[in-house]
Amino acid sequence: MMKILLFRLTLFVGLVFSSQSSAYQVKPMIAEMTPLGKGAQMSMRIDNTNDFPLTVELVPLSLKMDSAGAETLQPADDDLLVIPVTAVIAPGKSQSVMVRYIGDPEIKQSKAYRISVRQQNVLRGEDQDLDIGLLMRFDTLMNVKPENTAPKLSVKSLKKGKHDWLVEVANQGDSYGRINDTVWTLKDGSKTHVIRGGEFREYIVGTLVLPHSSRVFPMKPVKGFSPNSTSIEISNLE
Repeated sequence: MMKILLFRLTLFVGLVFSSQSSAYQVKPMIAEMTPLGKGAQMSMRIDNTNDFPLTVELVPLSLKMDSAGAETLQPADDDLLVIPVTAVIAPGKSQSVMVRYIGDPEIKQSKAYRISVRQQNVLRGEDQDLDIGLLMRFDTLMNVKPENTAPKLSVKSLKKGKHDWLVEVANQGDSYGRINDTVWTLKDGSKTHVIRGGEFREYIVGTLVLPHSSRVFPMKPVKGFSPNSTSIEISNLE
């Protein structure tokens, strides 16, 4: 009897199945590259934490994101070279993977990608009957960022949602931006509240804003502040 457990693990998400915390680990899960020079190539490592061989396939994907944060992924073989494309990793061993940017070297703004690491293992019992198939998927995040580019984040609008505030953050810069790399100063009349760095986890899920785009984030309301009269100023985290 075949029992298939299908898991899709993305950034910041970990799932537990059977008695194992994970079938394998991928490092790094977040990376930055340049379109030219030494920075256009990097190494990833896949650690097989199982007691059985692991077969993985690596698929480069371009990433686009709408204002709600929903992703559209497309094959990106013309932009990213990944070697090896498939690998069999012995129990307790690791596999190094080379990733190289081979796309347009003269891009003017950052481009976002995911390297999808997909487990292909099928387990068999001692009697060689098909026993359990485990499928896991890690989608790493990779940004190719030209030199001398930077994000430029600002709050475009703030309004009350059904349960949370809805904050629209615009990025007018040529580089991707992250909310947790900024400082937000909220003002409502004489009241001021500052959110910085890791404190954003208490208020907002998600951080990425791609260049020349905007994204609407549901935000936990700040006690004592009204979305109708609150202004938010964004500055860089020092």
